[in-house]
Amino acid sequence: AFIIKYRVALLILLLAATGYMGYYASKVQLSYEFTNAIPTDNPKYQDYQAFRKQFGEDGNLMVMGVQTDKFFTPDFFNDYTLLTQQLEKVKAVENVLSVPGAINLVKDTSTSQLKVVRIIPPGTTQVNVDSVRNVFYNLPFYRGFLYNPETQAYMIALRIDKKILNSKNRAGVVKDITALGDAFGKKHNILICHDNPYS
Repeated sequence: AFIIKYRVALLILLLAATGYMGYYASKVQLSYEFTNAIPTDNPKYQDYQAFRKQFGEDGNLMVMGVQTDKFFTPDFFNDYTLLTQQLEKVKAVENVLSVPGAINLVKDTSTSQLKVVRIIPPGTTQVNVDSVRNVFYNLPFYRGFLYNPETQAYMIALRIDKKILNSKNRAGVVKDITALGDAFGKKHNILICHDNPYS
């Protein structure tokens, strides 16, 4: 009897409540950040946060790898150099570390100081591959990092904007990166391996 007597008022109240809840439901956003596995007051967690604040983190790193014995042939290496330049232009890619982008420390005889020199000058598309190979293989700190001489594997590391990775736009960025890698692999008939935790 109560419902029938006040049906109009109850319907208006129900519609108003539905509209109110619908408005706030439209504001819900999906979080792409990892949830905390331990309490925030845990000493280990606080140590980890202090470490991240001082040294940063690599959660925004993506790597691509190739394995070939033809890496330092002119056609392959020049295309590989072009690939790294294309990856640098992908939106949200902040930095690309690769063999063509490797740097060397050279002593400046006039100032007796070390200066940073890229083994391939920026913007170069055609290089003397034999010269680059000799310089690169004489830089021991890249061994086991950018390349493995035993397996003939070479790596490209990409640092991506963390804000993009923590949003829905990350799928598009990763798709653009993998598309460039797959096109390169198809051209040279090799498999491009992606470490892609963000797709």
